[in-house]
Amino acid sequence: MLCLIICGCNDAPAPKPRGYFRIDHAEPIYREVQPDCPVKFELPQNAAIERMAEVPATEGSCYFNVIYPALNARWHLTLLELNPAELTDRIEDAHQLAFSHDIKAHGIGRKRFSFPEHHVHGVFFELDGPVASPLQFYATDSSHYFVRGSLYFNHVPNPDSLAPSLERVREDARHMIETLEWKPS
Repeated sequence: MLCLIICGCNDAPAPKPRGYFRIDHAEPIYREVQPDCPVKFELPQNAAIERMAEVPATEGSCYFNVIYPALNARWHLTLLELNPAELTDRIEDAHQLAFSHDIKAHGIGRKRFSFPEHHVHGVFFELDGPVASPLQFYATDSSHYFVRGSLYFNHVPNPDSLAPSLERVREDARHMIETLEWKPS
């Protein structure tokens, strides 16, 4: 009888779900940044501006990154001067670039934003699933400037493990867009 009790208590081993480290991000402290472009905005202190020296700047264009070293992530940002006739083409390009991830995305959310006091209008894209660029946006003043941004993490896109970092960067991006101001060139 004792043998049955001892042998009967062993459960068959079962695989456990994969776990991820808990990531808690501190509340951000924002500061104003002014890249060498006709734009300024606020970023958290743990992010930095990196000018794209290897990309040749043409007349009326500016390329820079917002890097998050601790998260191994970066926003690729392109600022273009435009005339109003080009606006429709730029907006269409931004939509095509966001929806080019449709093959891998489980869904693509679009949220329009408008901050008339700063002459900033645009769309924020949130791509769900294992996509290369889970957040994208474009912003414009509709007459002189157009900026497009795409977020990339420098590792395999796993939405479950990226969720805490993605939420932090999403909030920082919203703050960046809300504080975006065009500077006279």
